Amino acid sequence: GVWLILDRYAVDNLALAISHVKGIQQHQDDGLNELASKPTAVRQIGYLLLFGGIAVIFVASLGCCGAAKEWRPLLCCYASCLMLILAIEIAAGIYAAMHSHMFDKDFRQILRASLKLYNGTDTPTTLLSDEKTTTITTTNSRSSTDAMLVKTAWDKLMQEKACCGVDSRLGEFSQSGWYRLTKGRSEFPPACCPPKRNGKLAASCPTVFRYGEGCYNRIKESIQELTMQFKVVMWTAIVISLIQAIK
Repeated sequence: GVWLILDRYAVDNLALAISHVKGIQQHQDDGLNELASKPTAVRQIGYLLLFGGIAVIFVASLGCCGAAKEWRPLLCCYASCLMLILAIEIAAGIYAAMHSHMFDKDFRQILRASLKLYNGTDTPTTLLSDEKTTTITTTNSRSSTDAMLVKTAWDKLMQEKACCGVDSRLGEFSQSGWYRLTKGRSEFPPACCPPKRNGKLAASCPTVFRYGEGCYNRIKESIQELTMQFKVVMWTAIVISLIQAIK
């Protein structure tokens, strides 16, 4: 945690070190490189690890000192901390289970709303009429930049997950800036179709050749996989906490 907080190039160095480990191909880890481009997130992870480590050391010290001195108040405090951690884990699990059904509806709406910002042009002002180009405000410029960021994110998602739009349905891009710029010549952007043999995207994406799976299902599958891994870790921690509390 301290390393991530103090060393701004910590993740970069870690990715470089991994790429030179024997048996691993000589290439940078894309996940680490992407994380390294977000220093705020790296710093937050560092603080989380730091405070988590301090909490573990504190609780372990209570148990160690209480057992060594055979002092009942310390042992009671240690047991109380374990029960508190257990209660938080159980409460988090119950809360996640109760609200999991809301994820489908809300997240799908968020994805559909973001498609409206799929601008699809490196010159955002082309969406404006000639009379308005002289009165472009900073807010409009920022909104256009945000739209380009959304387009980049969607393109990367669709290419990596081999998916198209939210549900790969006709009309999903009809309210986007890209659709207006292309004047509806195609229902789906090039990123919705598999790339050519040279790895580049085609100029257009015919409807019949688009990815049949929507990105919502792809994201949901990834989240379910991560959730399953988290549940395994969580229940392992609960069992260990119960064993420690019983002792």
